[in-house]
Amino acid sequence: MSSYYEKRILKVLEESENGLTTVSVAEKANISKTTALKYLASLKAAGKIDYIEVGPAKLWRVTPIWEACLKKASTSKVRKVRLILKEFGEIAGLAGSAVVDNDGLTIFADLPWSKNPEKIGSIISRLIQLANRSAGEADIDPLKNVILEGERGRIVVYNEGSLLLVAFSSREAALGMIKIEIEEVAKKIKKILNFDSSSGI
Repeated sequence: MSSYYEKRILKVLEESENGLTTVSVAEKANISKTTALKYLASLKAAGKIDYIEVGPAKLWRVTPIWEACLKKASTSKVRKVRLILKEFGEIAGLAGSAVVDNDGLTIFADLPWSKNPEKIGSIISRLIQLANRSAGEADIDPLKNVILEGERGRIVVYNEGSLLLVAFSSREAALGMIKIEIEEVAKKIKKILNFDSSSGI
């Protein structure tokens, strides 16, 4: 069970989108820096929070749900999926990618720090639900791809039944290459995870 101080620290971290330094955690939780350091270390050991190093400072954050899910998967599966996503990004010239389940949970992500995996998973899940409904109304289901293109980039989503593979690219990246690679990559990941509608990773 989390202690009083741990709960206070978790609350202030949950309210921060970009992470907090140790000093900021102490100030917002209204505790001393020494107390903050003690409980930050305890929460990190429990896998509830982590940090990234930005220059000499540490930015603390609540461990994303998708990272907690990775800990339940075997090391070999995690390594294989990460390698596949990395290769996919290099071949297709991507800015990032993510694997999302039908409930909007981000299972794996290879994204810049500025992108929140949980928010992305939720948004993509809602997008696919609407697209599925539209595909049904237009009598073109089952839905396979959704492509969103804006002035600053593109999002391509491939629907592999029980999982969604999401690719983020610039407008200059070759869409044809992304569409060719994304289907193969999604099938590979699904096979590695043995992912179906009744099982997780």
